[in-house]
Amino acid sequence: MELFRIGPIPVTWRDGLDFLLLTSILYAVLRWFYQRNLLNLALALLGLVVLYKVVSLLGLLTVSFILRYVLTGIGVILAVVLAPELRRWLYSLRLLPGLRVLRQAIVTEETAAHLAQELIEALQLLSKHGLGALIVVEGDDDLSAFAQTGDVVQLPVEARMFLMLFEKKSPLHDGAALIRGDKVIAVRCTLPLSERLDLPQTFGQRHRAALGLAEQTDALVLVVSEETGIISAAHKGELRRYPLVELKKKIQSFYLR
Repeated sequence: MELFRIGPIPVTWRDGLDFLLLTSILYAVLRWFYQRNLLNLALALLGLVVLYKVVSLLGLLTVSFILRYVLTGIGVILAVVLAPELRRWLYSLRLLPGLRVLRQAIVTEETAAHLAQELIEALQLLSKHGLGALIVVEGDDDLSAFAQTGDVVQLPVEARMFLMLFEKKSPLHDGAALIRGDKVIAVRCTLPLSERLDLPQTFGQRHRAALGLAEQTDALVLVVSEETGIISAAHKGELRRYPLVELKKKIQSFYLR
C-alpha cells in the first residue's frame, strides 16, 4: 500500500519498515563503537562502504575491486582485535528466557540434597585446612564465557575433589571452580571484580570476585577465606555469611529453582 510519494517515487509501508530497521541497526552499531571510543573508526568504515557502493554503481571496476578487498581485510582485523569485546557483548545479552529452559538440567530432590551435602562438606574441609576457595554454581544465566577463561574439565562434585583442587600446591588452585549441574566444568576461571566502594576492607579478591559475578548473573558463588576460614555465599548482588545448615538449604533450593 502506497503511503506517499517523493516526486515520482512511491513509498510503501514496506519501504518505511525497511528504513526504520536499517536506521535502528546503524544506530546500534555506531553506539557500540562510540561506547568503546571507536566512533571515528566506525564513521571511516561507513564512508568506505558508501564509497564502495558509489563506485560500484558508476561501474569503476578497478576501484571497486580494491575497495572490496580493503573492506574485507579491515573486517578480519576488527574481528580479531575486538573479539573479547564482542564476546562480552554477546554474553551480556544472556539467553532468551524460552531458551534457558532447554539448557537446564533436570535435578531431582535427591540429587540436589546430595550435591548440597558434598558442597557443604567441601567448604568445611577447605576451611579446616586453611585453604581459600571460590566455587561457582551456575544458575539460569550461561557462564560459558567465564568457563573459557580457565581450564575446561569434567569432574564430579565431591568434597575431597575440591580439597585437592584448592590445595596450595595444586596448579589449579587459583581462580574459581565452575559447576554446571552435577559436574565441575572448568577451573582456574577469572571472575569480574565488584566495583562497589562500600565493601569492608577485610574483603579480599575472592570476595570481590564472588560479589562481582553475583551482581552480573544469577549464579550462587561460595567463598572460603584463606585468612580466616570464614565461609560466605554471594547471590543476587549480596554477599553474606550463612550458618552451614541454612547454607545447605540455600544450595539445595538453588538447584531445585
